[in-house]
Parts: sequence; structure tokens; C-alpha cells
Amino acid sequence: MIYSTNYHYSVGTTTMALERAFHMEYETIIHDTRGTYYTKQTVNSLLDDSCMRGGSTAQGRLHAAKQALTIRNKIPLIIDPYSYLVAFPTHSPKHEQNIWFFPSHIIGYHPHPHHPKKLVVTLTYNRSITVHCSQATFRNQQLLTSHLVCQFSLFPRMREGATSELK
Repeated sequence: MIYSTNYHYSVGTTTMALERAFHMEYETIIHDTRGTYYTKQTVNSLLDDSCMRGGSTAQGRLHAAKQALTIRNKIPLIIDPYSYLVAFPTHSPKHEQNIWFFPSHIIGYHPHPHHPKKLVVTLTYNRSITVHCSQATFRNQQLLTSHLVCQFSLFPRMREGATSELK
């Protein structure tokens, strides 16, 4: 189902992807498990608002991720570390063809059959999005995101604390 939304959308566990809308009235296309929404909110404002609910700005979280991963471009974003809500960009966030994907909804991906420089990403409920991105770039973004989640996971810190107490 496709909906236009005038209300404030909150990124959450049902969000599958966010992409820029090339539309006169709307800024963002939201791919959600409940449907596809068009909103006047920008992708950046959606991500920032969601990070703020967790007590930080998107810029602050991106800065931390940048330091942890020692990378400068296409930085994954931990939106909510407690629910492991994360997203990664396919391009620079300023690039007009950038799409933010939420890894928990990615089922798979394969090269587009007619366009070698495009990728078809299959999401929850067998929904798919065609992306201007190589398979290697997409795979690398998934790996970086997994690495980031592991770095900021609560479980290793709990193990570290337990280990240091035993010494």
C-alpha cells in the first residue's frame, strides 16, 4: 500500500529503508513493513528525530561511529543501541541516490538483470528496491554496520566487566 503522510513519522523497527523522493510535494519515501509512505520530512530530519529520542543527535552518533570504525565516508548509524536499530547508507548521505537501509529487513540482494551497475535488494514481505550501488559496496556497508553494532554492543562490555572482576 502507498500512503502520503502529513503526520510525523517515527523511524522504528518496522522501517525498512528511507530514500529521497523526487517529488514536488514530498521529500522522503519511507519503506515500512506496513506500507510505503511519502512524507514532507527529509531523510536527515527523520534520522535525527529518531536519534534524539535515544538522547543523541544523528551527528553525534555518526561522529562516534566514524571514530570507532576509523572511516570517513558512508558511515553506518546506530539509531537506538538498545533495540539494535541501525541503518547504513548506500552513498554519501548528501548524494541524491543515497538510500538508508535497515539491515534487519534485508532478505537478500542480487545484480539487476538488465543494468549491471544496479542492485536489487529484497526486503521483508518480499518487497524489493533497485539501488544504484555495486554488490561489493552494499556487502561492505553491511559488514561495517555489523562491526559497528558489535563495537557498541552491551554484551562485550558486560563480559569485560565480569572478566576484570575475576582478576
